[in-house]
Amino acid sequence: MSETADLTVVVPTLNEEGALRQVLPRLKAVFASLGLRGEILVVDGRSTDATAAVAEAGGARVLVQTGRGLGGALREGLLAASAPWIAVVDADGSHPPEVLADLWASREGRDVLIASRYIPGGSAVMGVARQILSRALNLVARLVLDLPVHDSSGGFRLYRAELVRSACADSAANDFTVQQELLVAILSRGGKVLEIPFRYEPRLDGVSKASALRLAPAYVGMLCRLRGRL
Repeated sequence: MSETADLTVVVPTLNEEGALRQVLPRLKAVFASLGLRGEILVVDGRSTDATAAVAEAGGARVLVQTGRGLGGALREGLLAASAPWIAVVDADGSHPPEVLADLWASREGRDVLIASRYIPGGSAVMGVARQILSRALNLVARLVLDLPVHDSSGGFRLYRAELVRSACADSAANDFTVQQELLVAILSRGGKVLEIPFRYEPRLDGVSKASALRLAPAYVGMLCRLRGRL
């Protein structure tokens, strides 16, 4: 990929070879449709399947993760990206790459754009229990942290690279609460945020790494850490 890329797409992975075979060509198609010089950076959490080989064969740059969890993968990818704009996309296909076109078109005057499940026009294909929990946690986070967004846990984002790299210094979470940490750090630096609606899709292949039992306690800790920072 070009060192003068317009957009780097960071894709955290852990045993996602099946879905990644489908996601990588779609990302390349988005680059082509937008006329962008694109870089795909796969941050691999030491997968035991062929994820790294599939990524390299698909034209991605592969970075072997050294830190722990999703938080470590995101920070390492954001700091290693070469472009002035950085998108983060799940490897499992739940974040349709084509939505990047909407985020890219709306980036002017913004520092972070969030593909949102929970604003008008957005939706999520997931089980009822998971959707209730997700909506409740996002509502609580919005109220407690005074966030100007409805989907602060959403990981499908487009960042202005300079600001999000600075925000990484204020992030230490290794779990899914890294999303709120980065968002709060950006907003506390005067960053501007915009939500764009999208449809969260079922994963294309493989098994989810999310755990509701671990997620709720992690959210409580996150709220205590970040409350009052905005």
